[in-house]
Amino acid sequence: MSHEIEINADGKARMAYAGDIPWHKLGTPMGGLQTAEAMLEAAMADFDVVTTKVAAVDDEGNFILNPDGTPVLVEDSRATIRVNPDGSFDGLSTVGTRYVPTQNKESLQRALDVVGASAGEAVVETCGVLREGKEFFASINLGSLVLDPTGVNDKIERYLLVRNGHDGKVPITYANTPIRSVCRNTVLMGLANARSIFTARHTRNQESAMEQAGEVLRISSDWARSFKETAEKMLSIPVPAGSRQFDKVFEAVFPNKSDFTKRQRENYDDLGMRVRGIYLSSKNAGGYGQNGWAAYNAIGEYLDHHRDAGAEDRAVASMDQNSWVTKNKLKAQAAILSLV
Repeated sequence: MSHEIEINADGKARMAYAGDIPWHKLGTPMGGLQTAEAMLEAAMADFDVVTTKVAAVDDEGNFILNPDGTPVLVEDSRATIRVNPDGSFDGLSTVGTRYVPTQNKESLQRALDVVGASAGEAVVETCGVLREGKEFFASINLGSLVLDPTGVNDKIERYLLVRNGHDGKVPITYANTPIRSVCRNTVLMGLANARSIFTARHTRNQESAMEQAGEVLRISSDWARSFKETAEKMLSIPVPAGSRQFDKVFEAVFPNKSDFTKRQRENYDDLGMRVRGIYLSSKNAGGYGQNGWAAYNAIGEYLDHHRDAGAEDRAVASMDQNSWVTKNKLKAQAAILSLV
């Protein structure tokens, strides 16, 4: 299942949401934004995870024993075990000996601390369990920005994405993103479109590392004001389709080289047509006019979602603040602002 939301034996999905119904139509609908406690309970994500030693068993599930009758242990591994409210257990994954579990409620509460939410404040919009308990996510609603309120009225939702893993692979992750997370694909998309990302590994020094989360994410009204000013400046710059202005922005990201082979020239021209098609779509210039903001979003959309690469590869490159994708988005922004 592409959403990868955990489904219980009784058919109930471990997810809860406020607002619009998710595309997969799964989960418990809530009457507006919720407190962390209410959302965790509704999503059945309020379980605990513990680590245990790993014992060797045969194909029939019997312990392999030493001559003295003690079980054979895998000394360099531990297992993560979910403790269910009814007293049952679920094995999740094997991890290293340095792994220290972080509970879902702890990762969500830390995120609320980062954004300065007061105790019991209703700001959680989505919450869910993925991959049979191995992964947890939530979206905290940070409000929205409205660009050019007297003109195009482009509303940009802002969320703090919370991601926590219990498999030794997914770190504790917070990302400031415009994407509302409702499944694993949207979690990855949110990371790909994040303005800033903070991660901490599940080790004993995670607490000291997570104290830096607020500083790294820089979630503040100052950032919102700066972002809005830059976006509205790009919004005010005319970039007609097929114009030299658009070519300048396009070529800042995709240089037009004089020594292209015939095949390279054909591929380059095809790329230009694809990006221009995205630019003229209703999500960009078709909805908000032919301007720098629409051009910036068109190039970002191509890099994040349309370039020739696997979905995972695109997500990884897009969420890395030092990747060539991020650098090319900055090139596009600089080229647009230089048109003034």
